[in-house]
Amino acid sequence: MPSARSDWWINSLLLLSSCLVVATAEGLEWRNCGLELSHAPACAPVRDAEVPKAGLVGFVFGSLAASAVYWIQKQREKRMQPSKASHPREWAVWTRLDRKRRGYVTRKDIRSLCYRFESDEHAEHLAQLLDPYGMDYITFRTFIRHFKAVQMMRQAARLKLWHRCCGIGVAGNVAGHMAQAGEAGQESHSAQKPAAIFVYYMPPHPYTVSDFQADKRRLEEFPVTYAVIDYPKLPGACKVQVEPELGLLVDIVYSKDRSKVDHLVPRRVAAFNDCSIRSLEGANKLSMKKNWGFGSKGISLRSFPLDGFGSGSFVDYLALVSYMKREGEVYQYSVKAPARNYLLFHQPLLDWIVEQINEQKDTDKWEEVWPQLHSADYPTSSWIALGAGEYTDYGSTHFLKPLDEIVVVVYDERLMPDGPDMKAVLNMFEDAPAPEGAVMLHQTFV
Repeated sequence: MPSARSDWWINSLLLLSSCLVVATAEGLEWRNCGLELSHAPACAPVRDAEVPKAGLVGFVFGSLAASAVYWIQKQREKRMQPSKASHPREWAVWTRLDRKRRGYVTRKDIRSLCYRFESDEHAEHLAQLLDPYGMDYITFRTFIRHFKAVQMMRQAARLKLWHRCCGIGVAGNVAGHMAQAGEAGQESHSAQKPAAIFVYYMPPHPYTVSDFQADKRRLEEFPVTYAVIDYPKLPGACKVQVEPELGLLVDIVYSKDRSKVDHLVPRRVAAFNDCSIRSLEGANKLSMKKNWGFGSKGISLRSFPLDGFGSGSFVDYLALVSYMKREGEVYQYSVKAPARNYLLFHQPLLDWIVEQINEQKDTDKWEEVWPQLHSADYPTSSWIALGAGEYTDYGSTHFLKPLDEIVVVVYDERLMPDGPDMKAVLNMFEDAPAPEGAVMLHQTFV
């Protein structure tokens, strides 16, 4: 690969040879930095009979010059080729499109991206923007140039899917997890039920219009993504950790007078990453470590539909596991955990969550939840993070850093008694579809 100095010399030679060719062919006066030479060079003057020979020389020199320029340009492009290291956010989305690793995608791939997000109305517009001449050849460089439009489509689709939907988390639903996370003492190992609930997202009141983004309250910032986790830019924030959880979509049914939540109706289950800051200066509430804006959380695009949540139903066979990829090496991040091992599960868990929504007080690191639902004009649904499992030794001692990747998998134990094998895990890190009987979330830390 040529250096900048060699590029300069080659360009200088090309310029000099071009001047020689032109002067030879045209029989022009020779000048050196604007000064006339005392006599013409040996090759001048050019006789009429030698013009064809001069033309041939010019053609050869011109061809060489063009070839050199083309080669230099290709080397420069190669040196400046965008990659995961230079554009991690764009790369995390690009790899979901270029699954065959061809180095380019087509209009069909762009449309498919929109369809997967249930954003059909954006499909043709985005395809036209990325491929205006109909070449059906879209490179990563072009994708980067128009990434803002891709982001807008994805964010609009997420907000549409989360319309009138809030986010609630269950803290301490696995014995010992709160101690591993540094949020409780060893007494959490003998806990019989979860510690409390918290809000990680509460949609703004739908009939309030503001001209200022700053008017949004902390938990009104939509935090959920599918491809990336953003490193928190809050002062004093460090030790960011994956929290692989079972995400449960429920309908919220209120009492007739809307004075409380009456009950919850389970609808779907997904793989969820309740990513958390373990150390944050001045954080006196758990929710302050849960939502730091865009890219604080993750949820799988695919989910399992539910026809019940009672004992003996489909959810009894679900299990959860997560992995981290760092510098090309893959490590198991959390212990394989059957959902039935939650401290509270099935209908008792739903009843307890309803009780906490209605009655939880503002004490210690916990906050009231019902006033937030009321202020948001009674959201009609919620994605509830049911609680994180235990970490492996590796997971408990390794926090996220930029360019790390994580995979969270929810799988049916009847189809995968031992969970996904390493080949399947590696494929998921390459954005291959999850195996039958599993849903997965793949995110890159940026």
